[in-house]
Amino acid sequence: MQTEVLSVFFGKKMDPAIVAPHTHTYWQMEIVTQGVLRSGFRGESLLLETGDILLIPPGWEHEFIYDRPGISWITLKFERREDAAPVWGGVIRGGHFTDRLVSSFKIAIRGSASKNYEKTFVVGFLDTMFQYIRSDDFHASADSSGALLGHITDKVLARGGRAVTVNELAEELSYTRSHLSKKFKEITGQSLKAYIDQLRMQKVEELLRYRELGIAEIAGDLGFNDIFSFSRYVKKHTGVSPREYQVRWNGL
Repeated sequence: MQTEVLSVFFGKKMDPAIVAPHTHTYWQMEIVTQGVLRSGFRGESLLLETGDILLIPPGWEHEFIYDRPGISWITLKFERREDAAPVWGGVIRGGHFTDRLVSSFKIAIRGSASKNYEKTFVVGFLDTMFQYIRSDDFHASADSSGALLGHITDKVLARGGRAVTVNELAEELSYTRSHLSKKFKEITGQSLKAYIDQLRMQKVEELLRYRELGIAEIAGDLGFNDIFSFSRYVKKHTGVSPREYQVRWNGL
């Protein structure tokens, strides 16, 4: 196993406190679940808000300053076998993916991870997080263009295949419709409407391939008013009807 869990701690501070600068020989992950936490990290002052995560490699100096009321967090301490990837530490800002991951963690793990199956879950959580920070999606979020694209993608995927309009995205992201469409076109070279349809069709095709439901039920789950509008939508983007798509995919 590449990762070994040493401890899991759910913390909460109501009174001011300071954890002085220090280092240790193992990895640490600090997840802010409520409030705002100040941290010193290799000489840099950081402000960690709800949903933010700080990844601390072995030997990297850090401190925590609990000077704001109502702070809660999760501390994970673990050892990890070295691999070919460069060592990275720093802030992972909260987002759609990490929020869902942390939410599942809080549901599955309550206070500690003493049982073997709980430790296995924590290992999976950590391994997933390492995969994420090594992904193009994570590194793209470091610049404003990548961050905007990530926010748009997260919001469309969060609908689970249901419709979302450019106007709705613009409002949620505090843009005008024309500004968001223009900026997206500059970043990707394609229209925002086409990108929304592309992501939506990924979910449509997934359901047609793997859900053991009738086409009418799938259409309803995706928010279509009736099977006819769903069929038109699928045919527009695939060239065939939903039923024909299933036949071709399953080789029936």
